[in-house]
Formats: sequence, structure tokens, C-alpha cells
Amino acid sequence: MKAEYKKKQQKNKILNFSSSVFQPSAFSLQPSASGFTLIEVLVSITLLTVVLGAVYGSFFSVQRALERFDNVSLKYHDARTALDLMRREIESALLKDTGADTETGKGGKTDFIIKDRDLLGKSTSILNFTAFSLKSSTANTILYYVEEKDEKLDLLKKEAPSVIKAKEYTMEIVEGIEGFTVESLFNGKWVKTWDTSNTGKIPDMLKISIEFDDNGKKVKLTEFARPKIGKNL
Repeated sequence: MKAEYKKKQQKNKILNFSSSVFQPSAFSLQPSASGFTLIEVLVSITLLTVVLGAVYGSFFSVQRALERFDNVSLKYHDARTALDLMRREIESALLKDTGADTETGKGGKTDFIIKDRDLLGKSTSILNFTAFSLKSSTANTILYYVEEKDEKLDLLKKEAPSVIKAKEYTMEIVEGIEGFTVESLFNGKWVKTWDTSNTGKIPDMLKISIEFDDNGKKVKLTEFARPKIGKNL
């Protein structure tokens, strides 16, 4: 009995010593009733930083993608609209004597002229013709050309009545293009020049192209137009 009692006392002493050695202190990493430990706070801050960084990164990536889409989408829209407008105007192009205005001297025989030139090392065309206005029944002189501005090329349009005295107006069609080309079909080949003073007629078919930059990639949109006035349909 005494031996068992001594063993029991020794065992209690060992347990008491162990509990006193491993008792939690103020610098313990284990959670306490008063709040979080330092390591838990640091881990939480690190995770929060990673999550916020991922969220902000995704947000700005999406924002940049949307801005690029808006810019490119607008350029596509402007180019398509310009090509469609030119096609309809060319379809109503005419080559005849409209009658000269006695006061201004404007009018007379109309022309259809295509010129090819180089701007900033890029191919650009000048298209000058007379066509019936899409908004009225009057014949207007129309000029499409490219102008350099701040090392960029813009497609512009000038329009004015071909006979009556009226103010000519200029409008920007597409800004920041890489090229504007007008070609006419002649003897089965596409040529970049045309002058009715030499040919005596309007081209049977035209090919109009507008080229622009899409995030480093060249994009060319093309439209075909066939003059209809005075032609066999």
C-alpha cells in the first residue's frame, strides 16, 4: 500500500510540473478569450491583401477591355457608316450638264475624278463627283479626301450645291485612319485613278476601302458601289 501511495504521489508531481511548464502565457500563439493572436491577425491581413489585389486587378482588366471595345466598336461603326454613305451617293452619281448659274458661273458639265496620293507613307485617295443629295432632289458636288493632323489621318467630306450659290460645308467622317482607297474597274482591272475628262464616262464599278488600327492589327473594311444613273440595270 505504501509503495502504491508513493507511486501515486510521484505521478501527481509529474503532472503538476508538466502543467506548470506548458501553461499558456501572454505570448502564446493559442487563441484566448480576450481576442485574436498576433499570428492570426497577420494571416488575416495577408489573405485580405491577396483577395483585394485580385479583385482590383480583375476590375482594371475588365475596365481596359471595355474601353478598348468601345474605341474599336466606334471605329468600326464610323467606317461602316462612311462606306454605306459613299455607296449610296455613288449610286446616284451623274455625268451631264446641270446648267451653269448665270451669277456664280457654277455648274456646267459634272465630273467624276479619283486621284491617288501618299500621306505619311500611306495610300490615300481623293474622290470628287456630283450626285443627287440623299436629303433633297438637288445635285451636289461631293469631295472625299484625307487630311493630316497631329501625325494622324482623318477622312473628311466637303459638300455644296453644284449650281445654286450656297455655302460649302466640311465635316469629319472618320478620324485616326490608316488608309482610304478608292479604285475603279477598268478593262477587268482595279485602277486608283479616274478622270471623266479622259474617259468620258463614270466607272461601272468602284471599290472603296477604309483601313484603321485595331490594337496593333490593321483592319480593312471594303464596300462596292455601282453607279446607277444612266446605266442599264
